[in-house]
Amino acid sequence: MKLKNFSSGMNARLAFSTAIATEPDILLLDEILAVGDIEFQRKCMDEIINVNKNGTTIVFVSHSVEAVRDLCERAMFLDNGEVVAIGAADEVVNTYLNSVAE
Repeated sequence: MKLKNFSSGMNARLAFSTAIATEPDILLLDEILAVGDIEFQRKCMDEIINVNKNGTTIVFVSHSVEAVRDLCERAMFLDNGEVVAIGAADEVVNTYLNSVAE
């Protein structure tokens, strides 16, 4: 099968697998949980936790407040490129949720 024939989910699986296989010092994950089925997302979450436990710094970009709470110690909330809040993940998520509830 050629790469150009892969679905977006298959591309995400390949990209994620390749990224973690390189054992990077810093890993940038941009909306990795926005694609794929629940099983893929669960495997990603498990692997992200394992990679982090092995000392890799992870920059995790997501619109999923649940994933940010589950995976992150610290977070940053950006609005139109401006920093609104930075700090403990729970506090930043709460700031975000309060801002969208207004």
